[in-house]
Amino acid sequence: MQSLSPKAVEALVRNLEQAKLKKGEDPQIQFVLAAAVGLLRKPQVVSPDMPGGEQRRSQIQRMFFAPLEDFLINETLPNRQEGRIERAVLERVWKWLSRDVIATDVQTVLEQAGNAKVSGERVDALVQALRTRAADAIAEALHNAEVSEKERRRMGIELGGERGIAELRDIQKVFAAERWLLPFLQNLPEHINEHRLKQDYDVLRLVEKCSARFPDHVPVIAAALVERADTPSALCSFAGRLNGDDDPKAIANSQFAPFVDVVMSEAERLQILALKHRNHNPDPVAFSQALSEYHSLVRGVERDMDLSLSGKWHKQLSETKKTLSGEITRELNNAHGAIRRALQVPKRDREGKLLLDQASVDEAVRTLKVVTMVRNASETFAVNDVGKRTRQAVEQTLEIVTRSLISDLGKAKGQQLEAQLIAADNAIMLSEVYFGADYAAQLRRSRQSAITKTKNGASGPSPERKLVASALGKR
Repeated sequence: MQSLSPKAVEALVRNLEQAKLKKGEDPQIQFVLAAAVGLLRKPQVVSPDMPGGEQRRSQIQRMFFAPLEDFLINETLPNRQEGRIERAVLERVWKWLSRDVIATDVQTVLEQAGNAKVSGERVDALVQALRTRAADAIAEALHNAEVSEKERRRMGIELGGERGIAELRDIQKVFAAERWLLPFLQNLPEHINEHRLKQDYDVLRLVEKCSARFPDHVPVIAAALVERADTPSALCSFAGRLNGDDDPKAIANSQFAPFVDVVMSEAERLQILALKHRNHNPDPVAFSQALSEYHSLVRGVERDMDLSLSGKWHKQLSETKKTLSGEITRELNNAHGAIRRALQVPKRDREGKLLLDQASVDEAVRTLKVVTMVRNASETFAVNDVGKRTRQAVEQTLEIVTRSLISDLGKAKGQQLEAQLIAADNAIMLSEVYFGADYAAQLRRSRQSAITKTKNGASGPSPERKLVASALGKR
């Protein structure tokens, strides 16, 4: 490929990118595409052998992007929100800047940073100057990309397509506004409570002043506030206060619409976070906690605004509800099986060692946490019918199996008693997750009593059965 002209390489890249979008793509396409992209890049790179090494270079990169901290998110939103910058793009932007845009300036700063004789204050000043230089250079590059399709394609290849270019535009906007934006952020409280957004005037006055002077930066201001708000949904009311009219249509047509836009983006972010927790996080309570946080946001939004009057925002929120309701339905449909698996008495391998299934126990804890959470969030998640059926099955299974496991403790001996105790303790723990501490305390007393007896001679309904009936009667 090195014998190809730059135009031919660009044409090759375009064709390969289109081929990637087709089903059944050749697995070698990504390899060839990477090689072609490498040919388009300029050869000027930062030397890895400079004084200070990789660690100091990484520190300079972190210092360079420090003003973006209030605007960074880790999730890729389905609808990109202006002012919310995906953290993963920073590495691509840094490589692009240090190789193609301001390579000499970056090299100078890195060399100075690696020199032990240069003070920390001097390094700070150099990074600040580098950021100012970068803001101007990025603005020029963005302008060139607007007037030249070739430059736009080249920039998209480096930064991740149109989305990467949009992220770069936000980075430039923050860097260019650093002189007034950072003092503004420093004057904001680190944590902004609901009362401040809905009734107080200190934050309101600050935002009114900046919005009047810098109307193009309202989305950036909104993105900063959603990160600091204890109750992000309160930004919907805050937008109405700024606008002087809390009607959703009036807000949507005003300059303060980004304050509601960013709340909708937060709902999308929480949806993505919940799905990540369910599919990848081993912590059994993370999924239910993310769902609870999402529910609190949606409940606050729907309490403060009639979204039926706003098609765009209503659609965004409805799509997140639909997605999460589908995931919750799958979780609830699996609940009965998950609990039964967790309540199995462990077996032993050939060497006599107990085969413990902690993954099944964690799955059951996660499921029970979700069952409990959605019971109190019926207005947010469309799972009422399946939720009711699941609760009935869960309650019946926990009561019957736990009672049986505790009863069998009095019959077990030796190694079988050890295995039976593990299953009974798992059952008591799961019962505590669902029914509460009082019920679990009663079960533990029954467990202790069963261990000291050779058989269970109690007559009539067991104490734990009575407590289950009492607990269910209160629901």
